[in-house]
Amino acid sequence: MCISAEALALFLNLIVAPITSEPGRIIVHAEEMDAHWVQVDDRWCTMAPQIQGREMFAELAKDDA
Repeated sequence: MCISAEALALFLNLIVAPITSEPGRIIVHAEEMDAHWVQVDDRWCTMAPQIQGREMFAELAKDDA
């Protein structure tokens, strides 16, 4: 998922989680996992939704076994 710098700034101002940053990377330290936002041209991208979805499906598959 990628969003504009403005949208990321708004998101970061709304959440109540610790944040660390370095040039081109912002890390949101959420309760369940860290979400890494990486700058790609003029947008900021994260794999957090895909990773969380895979983990959820893995848990569901384990419960069905």
